[in-house]
Amino acid sequence: MSCDSCTSLMVPIHHTRHAVALPRPIHLGGPHTDYCSYCQMAGNHRVQHDVAYTSEEIGNGSNGDGGALMCSAVEYPWPSLPPPLAPISGPPLLNPTARKSSISDNGASEPARILLERLFAQTQKLEEQMNRNSRHPQDVQLGFNLEILESDLHAALAALKKKEEDLQDAERKVFFEHCALHRTKEELEQREKEIAAASCRYEKIGEELKQANLRLSSQAWHIEDLKLRLRERDQENAAAQSALSLKEDELEQMRNELLKKSEEAAKSKSELESKAHLLNEANEVVKKQEVEIQGLRKSLQEKEADLEVFQMQRKNEAEKLKVAEDKLEKRTMEWLLAQEELNKLSEEASRHARETNETLEDFRRVKKVLADVRSELVSSQKSLASSRQKMEDQGKLLENQWEELEEQKGSITSYLTTLKDAQIELQSERSKLRVAEAQKNALERDLSMEKELMEDLQELLKKERYSLHQAINGISSLQNKLDKKNAEFGKMRNLLQDKESEMVEAKIAIQHLKSERDTLQVILDEKDSELLNARNKLEEVNNEVAELKMLLNSKEDQLIQATTLLKEKDEHVNMMQNELNDTKLKYSEAETVVERIVELTNKLVISIKDDESLDDMSHELLPQLWEKPADGFGLQIKHLQTELESARDSLRIKEMEVLASQRDLTLKDEELKMVIGRLETKEKEVKQLKEEAEDANDLRKLYALAQERLGEKTIGDLAIEKLQLEAAQLEVEAATGALHKLTEMSGELLRNASLSIEADGSIFFPNGYDPSISMVENNECLTEVTAEVARISALTDKLVKEAGVVSAGPAAGQ
Repeated sequence: MSCDSCTSLMVPIHHTRHAVALPRPIHLGGPHTDYCSYCQMAGNHRVQHDVAYTSEEIGNGSNGDGGALMCSAVEYPWPSLPPPLAPISGPPLLNPTARKSSISDNGASEPARILLERLFAQTQKLEEQMNRNSRHPQDVQLGFNLEILESDLHAALAALKKKEEDLQDAERKVFFEHCALHRTKEELEQREKEIAAASCRYEKIGEELKQANLRLSSQAWHIEDLKLRLRERDQENAAAQSALSLKEDELEQMRNELLKKSEEAAKSKSELESKAHLLNEANEVVKKQEVEIQGLRKSLQEKEADLEVFQMQRKNEAEKLKVAEDKLEKRTMEWLLAQEELNKLSEEASRHARETNETLEDFRRVKKVLADVRSELVSSQKSLASSRQKMEDQGKLLENQWEELEEQKGSITSYLTTLKDAQIELQSERSKLRVAEAQKNALERDLSMEKELMEDLQELLKKERYSLHQAINGISSLQNKLDKKNAEFGKMRNLLQDKESEMVEAKIAIQHLKSERDTLQVILDEKDSELLNARNKLEEVNNEVAELKMLLNSKEDQLIQATTLLKEKDEHVNMMQNELNDTKLKYSEAETVVERIVELTNKLVISIKDDESLDDMSHELLPQLWEKPADGFGLQIKHLQTELESARDSLRIKEMEVLASQRDLTLKDEELKMVIGRLETKEKEVKQLKEEAEDANDLRKLYALAQERLGEKTIGDLAIEKLQLEAAQLEVEAATGALHKLTEMSGELLRNASLSIEADGSIFFPNGYDPSISMVENNECLTEVTAEVARISALTDKLVKEAGVVSAGPAAGQ
């Protein structure tokens, strides 16, 4: 097998533990890369052309086997690699059918060997297509990108080698754990020997316990005798306490009687003090009331004097009213006489019509006088009526005041009677107070006598209490002795029971530990197999993540191509816009020329009307003017028409190119959806692996606890196991984080692609499109398309950078 680009020998790469002699360097379609499991850095050689390998270089990377190399790549025979890749112009590197084939119907990933075989078969097909259909000058750059892609594949193989080394480390750990189990078995056998020795000790302790039981029985008889003596003493103490309680009851009765009498004396004292206070208050009230009665008497005398004055005024007003009534009667008589005279005058006026004019004034004067008299009569009647009402009101007020005075007189008389009664009651209360003071003195004498008796009884009680305390102290000393002996007896019993329980627990613990050892051994075997499966799945997931990175890189290349194409189209559109602006300027110049010609013709028409001599001159000038601009204007119009047709053709071409780019975007959206589906399935698989890893961690913890109980495992071993478990958890979390980031970024790509498709919808031209009218709108649409494509390219750059960071993270953790 040989390479077309450089005549180097192609040698298949095999699994670890298979040594292959390399007479010439291996060529992998671009950079030369050798992967060695012995030295990871020294064995990686990347050169753009042929590299001469000496026996010393091969020996350094061969783990000491002379001219052989050890490779830890995936176990499969490497197929014949393709010749140098031709540039790619149209389709992406991996079509959707190839990506679909990497996932089976049940969601499980295919082996890495089959995937890589398919990938290289597809690359060969693509190279053939590219050799046939390579037209664009930018395809050279895409071929270079494919070479970079192959170098990334080799880097993925190196990562697989590292994963296999991790698996070997895990196998070593399992071997160490098996050794630890063997040690625990030996320690269990030693424990069984110790238990046999403990059983011999147990028999000896049983004999000692029998002797202790005999001693305890003799002590129990002695304790029973002491209890009988204590009971007798208790009975004597109870009798003495009953006698004391009777005497204390009698003393309490005497005390209660004294307290009652003292309370009665205090109550009588307080009542006397309150009554004396009430008497003083009553005396003060009586004095105040006497002062008030004197004031009331003075006010009564003043009111009687006012009444006499008011009655005199009333009499005077009555006399005045009578005089006024007499005057009114006189005036009424005069008014009646005047009316009679008026009647007479009216009769005379009827008789003497001539004299009416003279008497009218007299009649008016008489009328005025009568009106004045009438008004005075009305006012005097009103004043009389008001004065009568005032007199009646004043009479009513006087009657009310008289009634009030009589009521006050009655209340004063009743108050005087109550004062006399209160003075009589005060005298009787004073006599009662004297009697109560005498009783109080007698009670104080009785209380002093009873206090003396109480003091004598208290002295007797103190003596009896002292004797009781002595008896109680003797009983308590005996009780303490009993308690000590009972405590010693209980301790001996507890010791016996504890030793018996320890023996039983030791036997049960031995049986339980044996059963736990067997169960844990079975569980460990199962979990080891599960861990191996989980690691295999993780390797498959890592392979598929690498494939996804390759897909993203290819998408990035395609987006870069699309951006460059769109930039070229923008430049072409700007050129067309500039040409259209030039044509518009020329068209405006032609319009100005035509306007000038029209103005000149108008002026000539006016001048023809004024002067016929100028007619010949105008006919000579007009053809010259029409011929010169007409020739230039016709040429300009033809030139504009040709330019417009060319602009229309170019815009149609642009429309077709935009449609093609839109189709490419839809295809990319579909590919992104497929990638998201694959990422979701990978996330589910990673979650399952997480759960399995958590179960394995729990079992590891149980196993560590069992080892602590069985063989007292060292703290260093436990710390190493914990660190290993944490490292495995960190690897799983890093893989899940990378998948989450890929899903988020692919979702962003989908959103931005959909937005770009919506924005590109405005680019399509309607039927009957006129480029001279909506050229500016087309330019804006193209700028929007370029902006969206730039956004997509920026997002893909971000995605590639973050994917590179994520892939570097797990590698560093390993």
